[in-house]
Amino acid sequence: MDGFNVTGLVEMFENIDWLKVLIAMIIFVAGVLAASIFRILFYKLFIRFLPEPTSRNVARAIYYSTVFVAGVLALGYLGIDLTAFIVAGGIIGIVLGFALQNITANLFSGLFLYWEKPFKIGDLVRISDIEGWVTDITIMSTRILGFDGVKIRIPNQTVYQSLIRNYYATRVRRIDFVVGIAYKEDAEKAYKVIEKVIDEHPLVLVNPPPDIYVYELGNSSVNILVRVWVPSRWDLTYKVIKDLLWKIKKSISEAGIEIPFIQNDVWFRIPLKIRLEESKET
Repeated sequence: MDGFNVTGLVEMFENIDWLKVLIAMIIFVAGVLAASIFRILFYKLFIRFLPEPTSRNVARAIYYSTVFVAGVLALGYLGIDLTAFIVAGGIIGIVLGFALQNITANLFSGLFLYWEKPFKIGDLVRISDIEGWVTDITIMSTRILGFDGVKIRIPNQTVYQSLIRNYYATRVRRIDFVVGIAYKEDAEKAYKVIEKVIDEHPLVLVNPPPDIYVYELGNSSVNILVRVWVPSRWDLTYKVIKDLLWKIKKSISEAGIEIPFIQNDVWFRIPLKIRLEESKET
């Protein structure tokens, strides 16, 4: 029995094409070396615009994918049929693709956001109807700290597909507001009062210059549009908005200029008849 096993083992080794085995090993080793080189090169490439953990994970994924391809090529060169394995892997890939569809979408959206850089940590942004400061940007989601102190997590797919306003992308920004005065008032006088308040405010920029003009004749008021440029920092912008609105309201009132309420005139097609009845005491 032992002799039979030794003989069969010897015959098996004699039937092996050692040249093919050597070439297959060379293919696999070359693939591993290429995977190592790819990992280093892609890590150095991605680290320029991606966070370090993300760059490391992407480079690692490229490494293992290259090693896998090298193993498949080596086994295929040896004549091993990998059809069933590839079919099974394809089915598993399809199932995982459907199951991880949202995760994959968020992953690639995160990569696109890293490349495009529409905002950075610390920026004040508006994403759709959400406003706040960016506190963290990960490969899967973006985290916002709202004005009310509530932390909001937004999937990167939603961020990438939304309208993004970055209030800190430039050093200055414009703020607009409307001041309504009664039709009977002198618009030129109101203009001078508003201009004086704006000129005295230390945070309103001289260049670009403020812009004040009548832009609408409303139903109950003459509406004056006020446009001023201020620093983009939210604490300064917020202070300017509060100060200007209050000081303009106070100055206009002190100047005797009326800020009207909404009023409507009612007209009747047929003249009204009013009948007065005196109450009779019994």
